[in-house]
Amino acid sequence: MSLTSILLFATSVLAVLSGFSVFVGASKVDRKRMAWFFAAAVMAALWSVAIALFLALPINAESLAPVLIMVIYIASAIMMVALLGFASWDNTIGKILIICAVLSVIIVSAVVLHDTSVLFAGFTLSNQGNSVTLVNGPVYWLYTFFFILNSILAWFFILQHSRRTRIKRVRQGDHILLVGLMITGALSMISDLILPLFVRYDLIWIGPLALSATLVTFYYAILRFRVIAISSNWLKALSYVVLLVSGAVIYMLIFYLIFTSLFKIPNPSSSILVLNFLMIVIVLLLMPVINELIASARSMISVGQVDIAYVIKKLNRLATKNVDLRELAGFLADHLHFSYIGFIINGRLYGSKALSLSAEEIMQISKLKAATGASIWQKPNEKVQKIFDEVSLSSVAELYNAKGKPFGQIVVGKPVGKNDFGRRDLMQLEMIINLVATVIDSEKHLRA
Repeated sequence: MSLTSILLFATSVLAVLSGFSVFVGASKVDRKRMAWFFAAAVMAALWSVAIALFLALPINAESLAPVLIMVIYIASAIMMVALLGFASWDNTIGKILIICAVLSVIIVSAVVLHDTSVLFAGFTLSNQGNSVTLVNGPVYWLYTFFFILNSILAWFFILQHSRRTRIKRVRQGDHILLVGLMITGALSMISDLILPLFVRYDLIWIGPLALSATLVTFYYAILRFRVIAISSNWLKALSYVVLLVSGAVIYMLIFYLIFTSLFKIPNPSSSILVLNFLMIVIVLLLMPVINELIASARSMISVGQVDIAYVIKKLNRLATKNVDLRELAGFLADHLHFSYIGFIINGRLYGSKALSLSAEEIMQISKLKAATGASIWQKPNEKVQKIFDEVSLSSVAELYNAKGKPFGQIVVGKPVGKNDFGRRDLMQLEMIINLVATVIDSEKHLRA
C-alpha cells in the first residue's frame, strides 16, 4: 500500500466522520443543510476510495477497473450536487438549481453506464502506474463544465450565506470553507480535469485529497467557532477520533518527506508505511495519559510556584467522585508544595502523612475560635501554637459547606523551599481551600 492510498483512505474516514458529526450535532434549523454536507462528505470519501483502489489495482484486475472508473466520475458528480445543496438549500433559486443538477447527473450517468465508450476508450494497468484513456468528446467536456459551474455556484451561495448571517462564528466558518473550496477547486481543475485528459492520469488523487482536507478543516472551524454544540459523550469521542486520525495523517506526510529526503528512496515500502501509521495512532491514543503524567510531574517539580490550572482541573474531576481524604491531602501537599496538609473533620485527622497528634490535641485545634471577617484563617491560641511548633504546622483554616457553615478544618505545614507564607501563597491556598471544601462530601464525613 502506497502513501497516496493511506492518505486517501485516512482522509476519507475523516471526511465521513466529520460530516456525520456535523449532521448529528446541528440544530434543527441547520439540519437539512448539514445533511447535504454529510452527503458531500460520503461522496467525497467514495470518490477518494475509488481513486485509491484504481491506482493500486494489480495487472490482472481488468474486470474491476471499469467499475472503479465509473464510480470515480459518478461519485464526484453526485458530490458536486451535494456541495451545491449544502451551499444553496435555504435559497429558492438554489433549490431549482439543485433539481436541475440532479436531473443532469441522472441523465448523463445513464448514458455513460449504457455506453462507457463515450467517456473513456480504455485503461492501462501496469507496474509503472494505472491510467485511463479519456475520450476528448462532449460527455467529458459536459462533465468538466458541470464541475466548474457547480463549484462557482457553491462559492457564490456560501459567500451569500456568510453575508446574510448575523452570527460572527457562522460567518467565520463559512469563510474558512469558502477559501478551502476555492483552493480545492483550482487543484481539482488541474489534477482531475486537465491533466488526465492531455498529460497524465496518476495525479487524480490530489483533488479528492484536497477536498477531504477542506471538509475536515471546516469541521474544525465548526468546533472552533461553536457553530454546533458537541454535548453527548459519543460525539466528543468521535471528535477525538477525527483529531487523532488527522494527527496521524499529518505525521505520515512529515515522515514521508523526511524519509525520501534522507534516504533518497522514491517510496518507502508498504510495511514501513503501515508500521509508522500504526505507531503514530498508538502514540496519539496514549496522548491523554502522557499529557496527564507530564502535567502531574511538572506540577510536582515546580516547587517555586503552584500550577493552579492543573490543581483546579484535578479537583474538579474529583468533585464527581467519592473522595479519599488522605489521598486528597497527599495530592494537595505534593502539588501545593507544603510539607504537610491534613483535614480535621468530626474530631478525626486525615493527613498527607502520619502526624503524632493525640485525640485531645486534635480536639483543641478543632475548638479554635472561628475566623473573623472574610478570612478563612483561624488564629491559634497559645496551646495550639505550641502543638503546631512541635509537629511543624504553620496554619489552620476553616472549611465551609455550600450553606456557608463550617464543617471542618484544614491544617497546613510549612511551604517546601520557603521559610514562611508570602501573600501570593496565602491567596493561592485560600482559593484552593474554598474549592476543596466543595469537593469534600461534608455530610458523609460528619456522619462518620
